[in-house]
Amino acid sequence: MFPYRRILCAVDFDSNATSAIQEAGALARAVDGVVILFHAQWTNPVALEGYELAELQNPRGGDALLKLKELGRSALGGANYECDIALGEPGENILQTAKRCSADLIVIATHGRHGLSRLVLGSVAERVVRGSTVPVLTVRRRP
Repeated sequence: MFPYRRILCAVDFDSNATSAIQEAGALARAVDGVVILFHAQWTNPVALEGYELAELQNPRGGDALLKLKELGRSALGGANYECDIALGEPGENILQTAKRCSADLIVIATHGRHGLSRLVLGSVAERVVRGSTVPVLTVRRRP
């Protein structure tokens, strides 16, 4: 429902992410809303064997959390924001986090891949668009 007051912005730390963060920030500022900057850190399940999840989550999550906070300060233009991280498959984590934090809108960057590269690499944005129960705004990097 518009206006979107709780905006989940999925961030993968690539060059496309800044455009999505700026769009989320503009929407949040317009309605005095909040942006939830979210990063899902995919970890190969085989690599986790023999480790406690907490052993891996704190050091890696700490770096991601610091990066999210810096992006919030630098790219949101003064919009209110929160930060959240998770370990696991990004698409599914984004959808779960949107439900958990009662997001009104999901903003996600897209690489615009097509053909073989999309088939091989997959598309987190496509997974989110297909599975979301709230509106999804996909953003491509500005030229």
